[in-house]
Amino acid sequence: MSIKDKLKKNKVVDKIEQIERPKKEKNPVRKDTSKRTAFFIWSLILGMLFLATISVLLSLNTRSTLNETNRLVQANEDKEVIEEIPVESAHEFLSNFIREYINVSNESEALQKRANNLKEYMVFNDTFNNEKNPLYNLEQVNGTRQLESLNLFHVEDEGERNLFQYKVTFKNELQREVEKEVVKGEGKKKKKEIEIEIETEEEKNTLLLNIPIVYENGLFSVQSVPYFTEVPSLAGNIEYETKEVDLEEYNGNEKENINEFLNTFFEKYATEPVDEMAYLMDDPQTLNGSFLFKEIRNLKIYVDGKHYKALMEVVFRDELTNIQQVNPVEMTISKNGRNYYVKNFIYN
Repeated sequence: MSIKDKLKKNKVVDKIEQIERPKKEKNPVRKDTSKRTAFFIWSLILGMLFLATISVLLSLNTRSTLNETNRLVQANEDKEVIEEIPVESAHEFLSNFIREYINVSNESEALQKRANNLKEYMVFNDTFNNEKNPLYNLEQVNGTRQLESLNLFHVEDEGERNLFQYKVTFKNELQREVEKEVVKGEGKKKKKEIEIEIETEEEKNTLLLNIPIVYENGLFSVQSVPYFTEVPSLAGNIEYETKEVDLEEYNGNEKENINEFLNTFFEKYATEPVDEMAYLMDDPQTLNGSFLFKEIRNLKIYVDGKHYKALMEVVFRDELTNIQQVNPVEMTISKNGRNYYVKNFIYN
């Protein structure tokens, strides 16, 4: 190629390079990310709701557990408070106090001793440290008061103190000088004279003595002056229905033999020692001569599976006084060969 031709070629190449290439335009349409954003936001909201629900449930469960724990703790505390009051020790303390309180003499020296002793039982405060307290100073005492018996009746928890109630029987005595006209001498020497005699008037009372006490560190004190009330009746008309026997009454050939066995059994039960009764019953027991057997009344025999059930009234009597003791009895009787045996024995 000639030089001329090369020059032409270079010019053509330069012109081609000088031609401006069109720039590539960016796509104006953006990619849609709204679904992804919405999914993220809803997931976040649902996650927060889930965590909030779990927190509420855990809180309720924790509160319920805490309430139950508090209830058990309170119950144990209440139980401990009740157990902290040793009734036996309190009874020992109060038995001595009641004797000092009830027993009253009409002698000044004995009354002063009573006042000093009572002060040792009372709580420590200005009221009971005062020797002029009427608990210690009894005015115009004419007769005497003497305790005959005391029995613990009831204990009432009153919070800061406990009320012990005792059924007490005491005797009041009053001695009086009485002028009486007597005749002395015989015949014409008879004359009337006035003599002084001592008469004793007695009166017995049975009342409920109410004593409020406090307890601390194993020691007791009477909290206030005891007071008397009437002894309430504990008898009640409680309805109680006897269970009916849902068994078939037995009238077979063994009835006479069972009746004979029962009479022999109760003859031994009334008089024999326990060792002898071991041959006739599962749980040996006996009256051992305290009563004599008299008779069986209203005997009814039932079939109870492989055994017999016998219901009856058994009449015992005291040998010396002939006083009768009538007891309803229920027995379960089994038969082994020709011999009968008491499987169960119940006083109804």
